[in-house]
Amino acid sequence: MLKHVMSALLMFWCICAAADTVDVTCDLTRLGIFERNAVGDGVADDSELIQAAIDHVAAEGGTVFVPAGTYRVAALAIPAGVNLVGAGMDRTVFRAAGTARMFLPTGGSLVGFTAYGTPSEDVSGDNWEITVKSGSGGTSICSHIVAVHDAENVLISNVKLLESRYDCLYVAGSKGLRVSGCHFDRSGRNVVSLVGNDEDFIFSDCYFGSTWRLYHVDLEPNEGRWIRDGAFVNCTFDGRHAGEDGSDGWGRFLILTGHDELLSRNVTVTGCTFLEISVRVRGIFPGCRFIDNPVLDGNGPFFLRVSTNPVGELRDVTVRGNSFVDGDEPAEAIRHGVTFTGNSVFAGNIPEQFNAIEMDAPATTDQAAENKVAD
Repeated sequence: MLKHVMSALLMFWCICAAADTVDVTCDLTRLGIFERNAVGDGVADDSELIQAAIDHVAAEGGTVFVPAGTYRVAALAIPAGVNLVGAGMDRTVFRAAGTARMFLPTGGSLVGFTAYGTPSEDVSGDNWEITVKSGSGGTSICSHIVAVHDAENVLISNVKLLESRYDCLYVAGSKGLRVSGCHFDRSGRNVVSLVGNDEDFIFSDCYFGSTWRLYHVDLEPNEGRWIRDGAFVNCTFDGRHAGEDGSDGWGRFLILTGHDELLSRNVTVTGCTFLEISVRVRGIFPGCRFIDNPVLDGNGPFFLRVSTNPVGELRDVTVRGNSFVDGDEPAEAIRHGVTFTGNSVFAGNIPEQFNAIEMDAPATTDQAAENKVAD
């Protein structure tokens, strides 16, 4: 109850604190922003009128409030200073109006709604069909639900993203991204991807669900790009239903990809629960911290390197106060193929044998460079 009250107060503050507030169901005609108001009937394409409201408040900063209802949208651009606020998860619902990405924040915030990459209820939920490539079947039509590109200080809070053709959340070039209290599931590729030049990000109190076609959560910058100084706090990574409903059961991974340039570094995972999800290490990734995670249940040993990657090295890693399990039993192995190097620290883990890990020889630059070849 307290959680719902706090969420409501946060939403109320977001609306009232803004310099200008527009309710898309009653203010568009009154303020001369658009020739009609939104009705949220799940049929009309509301993209143009909601974008008009966003553009109206953008100059001075403000809030676009979208009350309970179902609104079909595509390619909504949210700049700095604009809050797009719904009436709460499962009350304000957005559905895809086309193949474009649904939300494109370069700043501002997305708060309090659910968004589906499917256009209507009859092809959603139990009737959702997974696919990746456009034109190859499946019921999701938008490429990504939220795409954060070249953005600063984006806030995504109390939002549920479901049924994307590719990734529910796709991030490429961000600083100061904050994602809290969100739910991600049902994707044709990865549930969440960060693909490079992303720094100072925090995911807190989020749920990463277990139906996808490629990978679970993928931190995979391209060569010459980087992911650094980020954290996952009190999140749940759930792979228990992987392989159901046409999804893939193999990619049960939080993937950490580094290169020989050592630009990607410093990711902290704390207070998190992993359910049949392992950490896959590609290349060299220094400065990671796994601290006080109550359940680390991998799909096999928790830290994995697969055979297509010659190097999987965690350098200067801290592994402290974690509980490693295999289902209902203590884990017998902490790693498969992954090396621990440098000034790595292991302490306070359960089982106790995972506090006495010997260090390995670090990979050479040539060895790490080989890992740049894609899977």
